[in-house]
Amino acid sequence: MSKQFLVLVSFCLVFTTFVFAQQKTSGVIYYTQVIDTRAMRQGAEGQQQQSPRPNGFTMPDKITNKMEIIYNANGAKLQKSQVEEDISQAGNAEGGMRMMRFGGNADREVFFKAGDKKVTESFEMNDEPLLLEKQLGSNSTDVVKSDETRKIAGFDCKKVIIKDKNGSETAVWYTTDLAFTASPVPALWTEGVVLGLENQRMKYYASSIEYIKIKDSELALPKKARLITEEEYQAKQAEFRKRMQEQFRNRGGNGNQVIIREGGN
Repeated sequence: MSKQFLVLVSFCLVFTTFVFAQQKTSGVIYYTQVIDTRAMRQGAEGQQQQSPRPNGFTMPDKITNKMEIIYNANGAKLQKSQVEEDISQAGNAEGGMRMMRFGGNADREVFFKAGDKKVTESFEMNDEPLLLEKQLGSNSTDVVKSDETRKIAGFDCKKVIIKDKNGSETAVWYTTDLAFTASPVPALWTEGVVLGLENQRMKYYASSIEYIKIKDSELALPKKARLITEEEYQAKQAEFRKRMQEQFRNRGGNGNQVIIREGGN
């Protein structure tokens, strides 16, 4: 075998490795989130069985959402891909369930900045675009490491058990093989990129990763959004819940159930 051929082969291997490494610095991670609505209802009702709904309404046992994290060398953003199930049509024609994300019908996005331990949430409240800063792992009180590993979306992941402020435990699977930091649930972040998490109410796993170019402009915060404090957010949240409960009572229920969510954070 000639030296020229060996040099050519070596160059091709090095070039291929370099290109693949470059690709890993920018792309999209696709996630599937499955919410167990029975566990959510039981938790809200103090573990009591839910009474039958009017008009024979039946709530779906599970709700599936599609989410994604787009990223490049400067940051990342968690956003909604699509909703697999139209929950507004759940139940029969006379009774349905409406899933409302807090702040109206706008979906919440979460921005991660490279090297920063904070995240910035973007959402609308009363048709006003707002921003809220939070610390990564803000709801974590205890982290127990494990020797258990699992391969998710082609990456070797380590497992930790995280206990939150409510005393609930969540199994989190993360990889340090990607050169950025992000999680589909930033409040339960540990380190690296979280590709899977699971507790009694929810499963959240990465299904695949696509290495494509992501522009910095796709990760930029909305320019017209206003930054608010945690205190202002809590006050607006309480006001929103009160208004939604009053509207629901004034309508007499109509066999509907309203679940208010805060984007899963």
